Amino acid sequence: MLSNIRVVATKELKDNLRDRRSTILSLIYPLVGPVLLGILIILVGASLVAPRVSEHVVVAKGSDQAPDFVAFVRDQGADIVETDIDDVAQAVRGGMHPAVVVFPDNYADLHDNEQTAQIQLIIDSSRLSSIMSIGRTIELINRYNRQVADQRLTTREVAPELAYPMEIRSVNVAASLSISGIFLNMMAPFLIFSVFLGGVYMAIDTTAGERERGSLEPLLINPVPRWQFMLGKYLASLAFTALAVLMGVIAYKLIFELIRVMGVGIKTNPSIAEFALIFAICVPIMMLAVAIQIIIATVSKSFKETQTLLGLLPLLPSLPGMIMIFVPLQATTWMMLVPTYGQTLLISQIVRGDVPPTGDILLASGSTAVIAALLCWLAAHFYAREQVAFAG
Repeated sequence: MLSNIRVVATKELKDNLRDRRSTILSLIYPLVGPVLLGILIILVGASLVAPRVSEHVVVAKGSDQAPDFVAFVRDQGADIVETDIDDVAQAVRGGMHPAVVVFPDNYADLHDNEQTAQIQLIIDSSRLSSIMSIGRTIELINRYNRQVADQRLTTREVAPELAYPMEIRSVNVAASLSISGIFLNMMAPFLIFSVFLGGVYMAIDTTAGERERGSLEPLLINPVPRWQFMLGKYLASLAFTALAVLMGVIAYKLIFELIRVMGVGIKTNPSIAEFALIFAICVPIMMLAVAIQIIIATVSKSFKETQTLLGLLPLLPSLPGMIMIFVPLQATTWMMLVPTYGQTLLISQIVRGDVPPTGDILLASGSTAVIAALLCWLAAHFYAREQVAFAG
C-alpha cells in the first residue's frame, strides 16, 4: 500500500518539476506577501514617525497676532512660518501643508485681557502622512496652553498644580513605535493566502488536467485502489504547498531582519523558533487546503471551471485576517475551532510578540486536522466514482 502511494506521489512530483515555468511561478507567489509587507512597513513607517522637535515646522496664518506663541515654539526648538494663502483649507486638502494654525484677528486683544481665544487647526485626517506632524503641532499648542495657564495662576498666587488633578504618563506597549505596526496583522492573511495558493497548480493538474488530457482513465485502470491514487496525488500537492509556505516563512524572517536593521519603528522581531512554530501552525491548514483543492478538481466538469473555483478559494480564508487588520479581536475558545480563523489569530499573536496559549494551538491544529481528514475521506469517495475519469 505504502509503495503504491509513494510511486504515485513521486510520479506527480517528477511530472510537475518538468514544467519549470509553472514550478518557478508557484514558488514566486509566496514571496509576494513578504515583499509587499516589507515595502508597506518601510515606506509607511518612515513617513509616520513623529518628526523631531528641531525638524518640525508649524505653519500658521495670523501669527503676527501671537508673538508669544511664536517665541515659545522657537524656544522649544521648532520653527513657525507664516503662510499668505487665502484658502488654507484647500492648501491642506491638497497636501501643501500637513496642518495650519489659524489665529483670529482679535487674538492679541483676547490674550492680553486673559480671555480664551479660539484658534483653528486646519487638518486633513484622511492623509496618513500628516498624522504625526499634526500630533506634534497639537503637542506644542498644549505645552503653550499649560505654560500660559501656569503663569496666570502664579500671578494670582495660586499653585498651578491645583489646576491639574491628573498627570498623564503614556507607556507605549505596542509592537511598533509608529502606526505602521497595523501592517503586522497583514502577515497572517498573506501567509494563509500562500497556503491555499502554493500547491494549487499541482492539485489542478494531477486531477482535472490529467482528466482533460485523457491520461487519468488509463492510470485508474491499474489494479490499485482508487483512494491510494488520490492519496499519492494529495501528498504530492501537500509537499509543494509545504515548500511554498516554507519559502514564505523564510522570506518573512528575512524581511523582519531588514526592518530591524533599517530601524523603521517595529519593535518585534520573531525568532527562528517562533517562525518554526508559525510553520507548524500552518501544517493543518495545508492539509485542509489540499483536500479542498483535490475535491474541487475532482467534481469540477472542466479544467477551466477548476481554475476559476480554486482561483477564488484563497480569498475566503484570508478575508477574516484582512478584517482583523483594522478590527483586532480578542481570541476566544470557539474561534480556535474555526479552520484558518484560529490560526490567523495565533499567527498574529506571535508576530506581535505575544505567546499564544498551548491549549489554543493544540485546539486549533486538532480541529483543523480532523476536518482535513474528513475531507480526504470525501475526496477518496469522489475518486471511487467512475465519472472521475471523464471530463464533463
